[in-house]
Amino acid sequence: MKIKIDIGTRGTLKEFKKSYQRKFLEKYGYKAYGHVATFNRPVILAETVETKYGELVVHDNDVVTYVGNKHWSVSHETMVGKSPDNQE
Repeated sequence: MKIKIDIGTRGTLKEFKKSYQRKFLEKYGYKAYGHVATFNRPVILAETVETKYGELVVHDNDVVTYVGNKHWSVSHETMVGKSPDNQE
């Protein structure tokens, strides 16, 4: 059985990172930028996904939806479930 991300799969970036390995997500348009620190431990400085408009920086609480062809739709955490009047 081949593992894949179906079109329309939705969740926070944190959920995707817990569910799939980074190398697997990279096949679907996810990128992590950073460097290797001491003891060969990677330090991630920024994470991005490919959208139809280009590469977009995402954070763990951003809601991402896979739309196919290595492209994602992103809803930033501050806008999900909050009206502009009630932002914290």
